[in-house]
Amino acid sequence: MIGQLTGSNLDLNVTLAVNFPVGLDVTWFSANERSLPDPYLKNWLLDTGSLTERVQSLCHQFSLELLGQGECEIHNNEASCLGFSSNENITDHQVREIVLCGNQAPWVFARSVIPNGLVEEELANLGTQPLGKRLFNDERFKRSAFELCQISANTFGYANNQQLWGRRSVFTFNDYRMIVAEVFLPNAPAYETRYHQNNENE
Repeated sequence: MIGQLTGSNLDLNVTLAVNFPVGLDVTWFSANERSLPDPYLKNWLLDTGSLTERVQSLCHQFSLELLGQGECEIHNNEASCLGFSSNENITDHQVREIVLCGNQAPWVFARSVIPNGLVEEELANLGTQPLGKRLFNDERFKRSAFELCQISANTFGYANNQQLWGRRSVFTFNDYRMIVAEVFLPNAPAYETRYHQNNENE
């Protein structure tokens, strides 16, 4: 584990100073419940395409770090999202947490709650392969509307309390429901105007 990270002054070749599972025990709200003053950030939060592919398109070097995957306790808000009354005795799901890195810097933290049935079948042997690569190449997975959240950067080991934005949605496959949540870390392009300008010039 490394020391605390420092936001925009983040050095290269580092990872998050966190242990698995990090968790996302936060309050989620509908995207319609709160006004987002920055249209560029809003575009990132509500983009229904593959986030992995969008990240890859904006960096010269892309990598995925698997923080961990396995059976562990899920949050009450996740249990509710999956249709359970509480998180007690939910033993047929796995939690998967990863970091998407662009140009050797952490850009996105992602946490997924996946039914074991999918882990053993359609989503078997993911390893460091992006989950989105499976989901967006299989039209049988249907995505819900987004919910949004805000969370402090120090949750992820940063030395500041910058308020980060996150999103989550539920993918359904037959009778399975799977949560995919993503938080844009301090160095993510979602907060960087220069990436917006580069897109306009393309």
